[in-house]
Formats: sequence, structure tokens, C-alpha cells
Amino acid sequence: MDIKEIKQIIELMNENELTHFHLERDGDKIKLQKGGDLEALQQALSTMAPAPMAAAAPATAVAATEPAAADPNALAAGEVEIPSPMVGTFYRAADPEAGSFADIGDEVGENSTVCIIEAMKVMNEIKAEIQGTVTKVLVENGTPVQYGEPLFRVKTS
Repeated sequence: MDIKEIKQIIELMNENELTHFHLERDGDKIKLQKGGDLEALQQALSTMAPAPMAAAAPATAVAATEPAAADPNALAAGEVEIPSPMVGTFYRAADPEAGSFADIGDEVGENSTVCIIEAMKVMNEIKAEIQGTVTKVLVENGTPVQYGEPLFRVKTS
């Protein structure tokens, strides 16, 4: 990847008001972030916002400490969410005729591919980055997703 491509990505981020960008292509990786410390901001927001807003990166996924009794959308004890690491289109399988990467009841590990997110015509395999059992798929196949949007719920093991 050359500096011209990086400048084009930055221009696209500015035009589309994106604050975070991640691309892996042909062994090259690039992560761009605008603004302050995103993880620190997300942790601060997690004390004020409901659970879905709090889980914004796999490394900082929020686990529930009490069972979800009142709110059906709340995380159950031991559950974490796998959020989208980028803006793009969510796909559950490599192609329309293939089986899903991860279904409810499937065991996933840190290196298990759970979905693909297409961004800028690049298919990005998304890894679970946690170990456990998929309890819920939160996004419909072919749906646009935003950075930090929860994709799956996993009961950790």
C-alpha cells in the first residue's frame, strides 16, 4: 500500500465522517483512527450507556454480571458480544450457497471466522477473538453494519 492510497482512505474517512478504519489486503494491514483514545471513550460511555453501546471492540467486549430479567436484549450472565471492527456489509457465509461460518450453538475459538464484512470491495474475514458458544446472531445476512455494532453473542467458556 502506498501513501497515495492511504491519503485516499483518509479523504474517504473525512467525506463519510468515519472515525475508524481497518483494512487487511495481501498481507498488509492498516488501521486509522481519528480523534482521541477510542477505547478510553468507549469505557467511559459504558458506565453511562446500555450494554449494546458498551461493546465496541472484541478486546473490550463487555460481559454481563447478572441475568437479563427485565430487558430481553440485555446480555445474560457469561455472555459477550462480538462487535463489528469496521463499517461494511455483513455476510454469514463465503458465498450464497455455502453454509454459515457461525450459527447458534456453534463452538468458536479465538481464531474462528464468524463472518465476512465487505468494505471497499474487500472481503474481510472477522475472527471471534473469544472462546465460547454462539447464543445469538444479531445481524441479518447482507445488512450494512457500523463500527462497534454487535454482530453475535457468545457465552464464554
